[in-house]
Amino acid sequence: MKQLFLTLFFLLSLISMKANDFPLQAGEELSYDIHYKYGLVMLKAGTANFKIVESSYNNINSFQSTLDFKTASFFDKIFKMRDTLYSQMAKNLQPLYHIRSVHEGNYHYKEEIFFNRFGTDYSEANVKRRSGETLKFDTILFTRSKSYDVLNLILILCSLDYSPSEYQKTETLSLFMGREKITVTVRFEGQSIVEKSETLKYKTYKISLDFFDAAFNESKSAIEIWMSDDENRIPVKIKAKLRIGTAEANLTTWKNLKYPLSSEVKIPVK
Repeated sequence: MKQLFLTLFFLLSLISMKANDFPLQAGEELSYDIHYKYGLVMLKAGTANFKIVESSYNNINSFQSTLDFKTASFFDKIFKMRDTLYSQMAKNLQPLYHIRSVHEGNYHYKEEIFFNRFGTDYSEANVKRRSGETLKFDTILFTRSKSYDVLNLILILCSLDYSPSEYQKTETLSLFMGREKITVTVRFEGQSIVEKSETLKYKTYKISLDFFDAAFNESKSAIEIWMSDDENRIPVKIKAKLRIGTAEANLTTWKNLKYPLSSEVKIPVK
């Protein structure tokens, strides 16, 4: 279910930050409802939960992030999914390790990414996939740019420079996923309002991602992301144009944010 992961967490930047400038903190949790739309029909497809804690990987102090996704009861009857992503990222925002545990219908596998090298001009990773005791592939991927796994990109997204001088600018980087190296262009589109209801709105920054992938209907603005316009910079809404229909993720609950969610605007009922 690659397109669903891309929809939720295909998030990127070329910008590095010091750890004390990083907007997320250990203990934060975010929850999302996922909806699928085809024509006039919109159905709840499932839920996703993200959390981050402090950890250590090979004696390197790190952030450990986890994303759990499960389909709603209606979709369970069609195609049941219980997927988990787990990543380690150093506190200087260098990716270290990633594992993806996939349970989709009768198909189960685990995929690991070991980052060997990481830099602006060259990144390299060893990617392994196993289904049960069977090794499906074991390969080395490299790019001539900074490259990340799909989950660590949510941490990178929070470090973006959202100043007005960046609006309409573009950046590119790469993503390692399976045997693929996916190159993405990110466009900063400025401030926007997300209306959750007549009494609840969010001030946000909007980002559009351009790339070509068979899972998506269009390469331009294949994914649109609305980040909270406050010091937290968390994804409030994510929308993707899939090959068939669209998918949308909306923030429902949050815990232990580092800063107040000042982008939230509650309008009194008249």
